[in-house]
Amino acid sequence: MENKSHAIAAGVFVLALLALLAGLALWLTRDQGSYETYELSTPQAVTGLQPQAAVRYKGVSVGKVVSIGFDREVEGNVLIRIDVDENAPVTQNTFASLGYQGVTGLAYIDLDDAATPLVAEPLVSSRGYKRLPMRPSNLSQLAAMGPEVIGDVRETMARINSLLSDENQRVLIGTIAQFGQAAQGTTQLLAQLESSWSKDIGPTVASLSQGMGSNMQALNKTAASINAMSQEITKAVASLGRKGGVLDQLGQSMQSFAGVADEVNSATLPRILRTLGEVSAAMREISLLAREVADNPQALIYGPNMAQPGPGEQGHVAPRRR
Repeated sequence: MENKSHAIAAGVFVLALLALLAGLALWLTRDQGSYETYELSTPQAVTGLQPQAAVRYKGVSVGKVVSIGFDREVEGNVLIRIDVDENAPVTQNTFASLGYQGVTGLAYIDLDDAATPLVAEPLVSSRGYKRLPMRPSNLSQLAAMGPEVIGDVRETMARINSLLSDENQRVLIGTIAQFGQAAQGTTQLLAQLESSWSKDIGPTVASLSQGMGSNMQALNKTAASINAMSQEITKAVASLGRKGGVLDQLGQSMQSFAGVADEVNSATLPRILRTLGEVSAAMREISLLAREVADNPQALIYGPNMAQPGPGEQGHVAPRRR
C-alpha cells in the first residue's frame, strides 16, 4: 500500500512538472502584439514557403505566414494569408514578394514600397481581408527568363562554332604565320636601321650638330651687330630731334625761306609786274613804228604823212554834215 502511494505521488509530481513546463513554454512564446491580417494572391509558385514563415518589411520582421492554400476567387492562384504587426508602415504603395534565405531554399514574405501605387484602390477579399499586390520574386523572374537565356546561349555557341570552323582555323593559322614573318621582318629592319645609324646617320647628325653650333654662333654675331646698329640709329635719331640739331636748323631755314618769299611777293613781284607792263607798252609802240616805216619808208626822211586819205583811199573818213 505504501509503494502505491509513493508511485501515485511520483506520478502527480511528474504531471504537475509537465504542466508547469507547458505553461512556461506558452508564457515564453506568447505574443502580446496586435496584428492585422492580409491576403496575397499570386499565379507564381511559392516553393519553399511554409506556414509560420517570417514576414519582413524591408528586412525587419513584422509578422508571420498564417496559411497557404488556393484562391477561390481567382482560379489557379495561390492564396497566402499573413498576420502583420499593425504598427508596420503598410501603405497603398506596399507590395509583397518572395525572398529566400541563403542556400537553404526556405522562403519568407518580403514587404516593400513602390514609387507609385500598384493598384488604383485597395483590394478587399470576400472575407473582408485587405489584399496586397504581389510581385514575382527575383528567382521567378530568372526562371521566366530561362528559355530566353538558353536561346541566347545556344545562339552564342553556334556563332563560336562557326567562328572556329575548319576554314576559319586555317585562316587564323595563316594569319599567325604572317604575324611571325612580319615579326622577323621587323627584326631585320631594326638591325638595318641600327647599322645605318652607326654608319651613316650618326656621323651625319654629329656634323649637323656641329654645323648648327657654328650657325648659332654666326646668328649670335649677327644679332650683336644688329643691336649695335639699332643703338647707332637711336643716337642719330636723337641727334636729329634735339634742339640745334639738323631738324631744328632745317626748320629755321624753312622759316627764313618763307620770309624771303613773303618779301618777294609783297615788294619785288609788283615791281617786276610794272616793269613788264612798261616793256609791253614799249614793244607795242615799236611794233607800230615798224609797221608805219614798212608802209611809208619816206617817213624816215620827211617825217610822217599828215595828209588825210581822200575819197576812195584806204582810211578815208567822210566828213560829218552839219
